[in-house]
Amino acid sequence: MKWVYAVIVVLIVALIVWRVVRSIVSGQSCCGTREKIPAKAKVKNKNRSDYPFQYVLNIEGMICSACVRNVENTLNKTEGMLAKADLQKKEVIVSSVVQRDKAFFIKAYEDSTYTITGFKEVRNIEES
Repeated sequence: MKWVYAVIVVLIVALIVWRVVRSIVSGQSCCGTREKIPAKAKVKNKNRSDYPFQYVLNIEGMICSACVRNVENTLNKTEGMLAKADLQKKEVIVSSVVQRDKAFFIKAYEDSTYTITGFKEVRNIEES
């Protein structure tokens, strides 16, 4: 009877390993979707000092590296913006050449599974 339990445990472990390996090899996200991890959006200017406005957004719904890429790409595709997401902190640091308000960011993510739960302007060089 012990061997039956051992076989069941081995099968469960093998199934988990197979799913993880398949996900890594195919480039699929870890959140169980069949979507491949999207390509990183190109940002022309990566020098944060050229962006006078900086914000920290708290975002719920990021659970994997594909989510981080999606969150960053949403803003990085907008001219004059540079975004860097942190999965552990569930936040995105956004630099912008023009001043933005919370409504702008909420609208940017309204058709996604991500929700902005916090918004803070942390830097405005023009007022300094």
